[in-house]
Amino acid sequence: MHPAGSAAARSICTSCARGAWRRAFARTFPGESRYLGLAFRRPAAPGVTTCAPMPVQHYYSSFAVGDRAAAEFQATIGLELHVQLLAAQKLFSAASAKWDGPPNTNISAVDAGLPGSLPQLNPECVKLAARAILALNGQVQRRSAFDRKHYFYADQPLGYQITQQQHPVGRGGFIELGPLDGLDYTKRIGIHQLQLEQDTAKSVHGVYPGYVLVDLNRAGVALAEIVSEPDIETAEEAALYVRKVQMLLRHIGVSNCHMEEGSLRCDVNVSVYRSGDDRLSGTRCELKNLNSLKVIRGAINSEIDRQIDAIQRGEAVVQETRGYDAQNNRTFATRSKETAPDYRYMPEPDVPEICISDDWIEQLRNEMPESPEATLERMMTQYGLSQEDVETMLAEPGCTALFEQSVVGRDPKRVVSWITSEIFGQLAYRSQRLADSSLSAEQFAQLLDALNADTITSAQAKQALIAFMDGEQHTVGELIKAYGWEVISDQDELRNIAERLLEAHPKEVAGYLKGQTRRLNFFVGKLMQATQGQAKPQDASQIIKNLLEARR
Repeated sequence: MHPAGSAAARSICTSCARGAWRRAFARTFPGESRYLGLAFRRPAAPGVTTCAPMPVQHYYSSFAVGDRAAAEFQATIGLELHVQLLAAQKLFSAASAKWDGPPNTNISAVDAGLPGSLPQLNPECVKLAARAILALNGQVQRRSAFDRKHYFYADQPLGYQITQQQHPVGRGGFIELGPLDGLDYTKRIGIHQLQLEQDTAKSVHGVYPGYVLVDLNRAGVALAEIVSEPDIETAEEAALYVRKVQMLLRHIGVSNCHMEEGSLRCDVNVSVYRSGDDRLSGTRCELKNLNSLKVIRGAINSEIDRQIDAIQRGEAVVQETRGYDAQNNRTFATRSKETAPDYRYMPEPDVPEICISDDWIEQLRNEMPESPEATLERMMTQYGLSQEDVETMLAEPGCTALFEQSVVGRDPKRVVSWITSEIFGQLAYRSQRLADSSLSAEQFAQLLDALNADTITSAQAKQALIAFMDGEQHTVGELIKAYGWEVISDQDELRNIAERLLEAHPKEVAGYLKGQTRRLNFFVGKLMQATQGQAKPQDASQIIKNLLEARR
């Protein structure tokens, strides 16, 4: 790559002839085509030959910094993850924690902030938070307490949030990243603390012009905020950290961590410093509400480049909160430090301290399942599975349990293939999670056994799977009888059907004999249709091929 100050790397005012510029860029910077389009304007209106200059500092992309700047500067990154806990009830009320129901149906007087209502701590939330910090290699605090964080907004009916700023339920811990996670080195990222807090309500825009509606279903849902130490140095490390925490919390049943649903939300603090300086000497900016791993990577890289660019131009980096425009790959200011609210933290007077005994912590530790890393290594060794297959199953809560209950006495690779292709395909089609599916391990095992014994065909097995996931309670054997799925194994019967098909389609027969081998698939499909899927495809193919070859 050319140095950052060279003519080739210099910011260019784009003209309407963008195609030529792109081709020149691709030749000059091979392998950097992912940055094309980040600093372009729309084509000019008809009759206008060039576009007006665009201030390049508003669009920050990695190629603008260059290798020299990348070596001169380094980044310090810390993450705050907000995780919705899988508790049936809210943190301080008996209302259901199902936030996605009809608006304002799962609420209580506490959630609505009505005068005279008092919060009552849900002990299940404390248990889930304690499981999380133990899984993160941290320590459950024997004494923890809640604070009030004051700010006024429509989605905060109390006028404050109950959180644990000063005395959290968990402290310490770490996440290890390494080759199995996609790094070619080992990295330990520390955990500063894990605190319990309330989620806010949901603001709904655009329903009525000029009005913002508020849905209180989410207000008071239990969150665990996981605050990392500023040990992260790259966007890739940050994304891998989030992915590993996500997998871990799903695996131990603390949260489903679906970023697309908002049950895992990420805030990122980014600063840069010159190599050799104190790594905490940079000015920190916070990126709020990043909701996917791709967005996390893009936002961090864009913000690093923005800060480096500002420093190189002699400008001060202002401490502020910023958002991320994924379409244009740029960050933008939303709130400066000067306008940030004073939260006026104070002890929460209506919720007593949490006191936890050593015996309770030890019991909880003994109940913890095997870690995802241990499960990954064990299943790869024990069953001969690929890392990708095991990680795919680990990403779906309950999937590894389904596999291990179904694999006994069966081919592991066939079992995992059916899980990751057919079962996952049905879950995606239904927008459903495995934990919410009616499919049992016993039913899945019956299906695999019937398929292995050639009692049913692959197509019929898929129909049986659909029936089971629709709530069917009959066994595979009963379904075979009910739907007439018995496999036709009589070769003479299949041959007679095939001969009638060849006689009925002389044009396709002639085409095959002239070298159009794809005609074979036509006849196989016709035979499967004629037998209503009761013929095995491999038998159908072999019989038809023999009959066609005999006509040469």
